[in-house]
Amino acid sequence: MVSVRLLSLAVGVALVATACGSSSPHSSAAPRTVQVSVSSCGVGWSTHAAGAQHLLLSDTDSRPGGVALINPSTGAVFAEVEPIGPGTTADLDITLGAGTYALRCAMEDEAAVVGPRVTLTGSAADPAPGVVPVDQADLIGATKSYEAYVSGALPGLTAEVAGLRGDIMAGDEAKAKTDWLTAHLSYERLGAAYDAFGDLDGEINGLTNGLPGGVHDSGFTGFHRIEYGLWHGEKAATLVPQVDALNAAVGKLAAVFAKAQIDPLDIAIRAHEISENALQFELTGEDDYGSHSELATVGANLDGTKTVLAMVSTLLKPRDKNLPAVEAGLARAQQVVGAHLHTALGQLTTSQREQINAAISQLCELLAPVATILEPRRTS
Repeated sequence: MVSVRLLSLAVGVALVATACGSSSPHSSAAPRTVQVSVSSCGVGWSTHAAGAQHLLLSDTDSRPGGVALINPSTGAVFAEVEPIGPGTTADLDITLGAGTYALRCAMEDEAAVVGPRVTLTGSAADPAPGVVPVDQADLIGATKSYEAYVSGALPGLTAEVAGLRGDIMAGDEAKAKTDWLTAHLSYERLGAAYDAFGDLDGEINGLTNGLPGGVHDSGFTGFHRIEYGLWHGEKAATLVPQVDALNAAVGKLAAVFAKAQIDPLDIAIRAHEISENALQFELTGEDDYGSHSELATVGANLDGTKTVLAMVSTLLKPRDKNLPAVEAGLARAQQVVGAHLHTALGQLTTSQREQINAAISQLCELLAPVATILEPRRTS
């Protein structure tokens, strides 16, 4: 399947595959067949008027590849199409303002080539902005900062789980429930690192999805298994082994994470996926096993999102004119959710539920282009 992505920053325009939805502009202009190949990249694009462009990209090469619509002077990318196979075509609809553009063709096993420059004159309503690409090196600083953040948080998480065990051993149910929530929220704030945790994430924070025995399945472990036990009256004899298993998993986590490497792109992707998961799991009650702490969890998720955004803000500021709206959307979501951190979903009024769902849904949309903007790109 050919993927067409417009690196537009307007909400709802960026073509990013997400559960939040997306759309794309469609041009009524007559299509112009433009070649994609090493020897004739960009040949056929002869438009000279700004506005809606409809390019029919045709791979006339013997190899598959990808093509980017760029500003040849700055390298800013306006759209990407990939992969496109030999003998196949793909439509590219985009609105461009006055300026100079070119296609960059990156065919398999070949150096990228830039086609002839095309200068557009006139004006256009809502032209697509370009984004100066980043590379892996640009993301190293943010990745290292996040790794340091997670490594610094893990000792505290270990201590909180140990405290939870002490509460259960002492028979202090009320304190155990309070300390369970504290530890669980600490883990939820580490959202962008989950892929680096591997199978340990399932051991620490897994749900019953796919387990034939449900809450009684031996594969159901971690925070949610303990949550089920605490809020369903299970005795210490049952809960202590579960806490010990959680404690062991958290202990292994620090050792595993010290050797793991977070993919730089994961940070940008998780900035969006954290809010997406909140819509799918927390705000549907799917991951509630008795504590009714979904909104507190969403609050922790938003804390994690804020941390991730702060670490990539230096890269986003010159590339994402919509960043102030993203930050405002995050602040709005934190405000709306923060007013109900200790309220069960079922106790919310219809109006309160709608406000929370709307705030998180809007944030999900606002964050969707971030991963596209920060995706490392082949430029040579």
